[in-house]
Amino acid sequence: MNPDHPGPTSRFAPFLALFFLAASAQAGDAAKAVGLAANLCASCHGEDGNSLVPAFPKLAGQQAVYLLRELKDYKSGKRSSEVMVPIVSSLNEEDLANLAAFYASQKATPGTVGDAGLLPLGKALYLKGNAKSGIPACDGCHEEGGGGDGKFPRVAGQNVDYALDQFRLYASGKRGNGTKVMQTIAERMTPEETKAVAEYMASLP
Repeated sequence: MNPDHPGPTSRFAPFLALFFLAASAQAGDAAKAVGLAANLCASCHGEDGNSLVPAFPKLAGQQAVYLLRELKDYKSGKRSSEVMVPIVSSLNEEDLANLAAFYASQKATPGTVGDAGLLPLGKALYLKGNAKSGIPACDGCHEEGGGGDGKFPRVAGQNVDYALDQFRLYASGKRGNGTKVMQTIAERMTPEETKAVAEYMASLP
């Protein structure tokens, strides 16, 4: 190799270093968030992220990328919540990344199904959608088992009441940081379909 003409690796080394440094900063350290989670989050989301309060989301096993994005959106005001915004506003970027890593590392417990009679409809909608009303299948983004994939959240075992509330926010356009796709889907679903999908997601292990 000619020392006067460094190869591609040498030329891009500074940029690669910055990239990996940024990625490392975003990855978070779950161990550093134990205290924060216990003091700030446990009363609503449970000690390990498995919230027992139906109105609050279960965070255990959630996608870290998704969690970090949502936390940042609360902090910036892009996503609104009278409860979450005041809490997150006092945290820095490292705190948010650590919390995301903490909850992503926790083991999710099974969800609670309220109306088992709706599960067949919920399963059909989740896996196949409803072509007549233009509702796509949910598994395209959230995976067949509900685990999510990176930026798309885990929905398996999620609390039914929380899921229904999010559907309502999407349908009314009040989920400010939500995707246009989700708003369109929520607008097209009937109340029975929405409830059925929420019940089916709760049934996923």
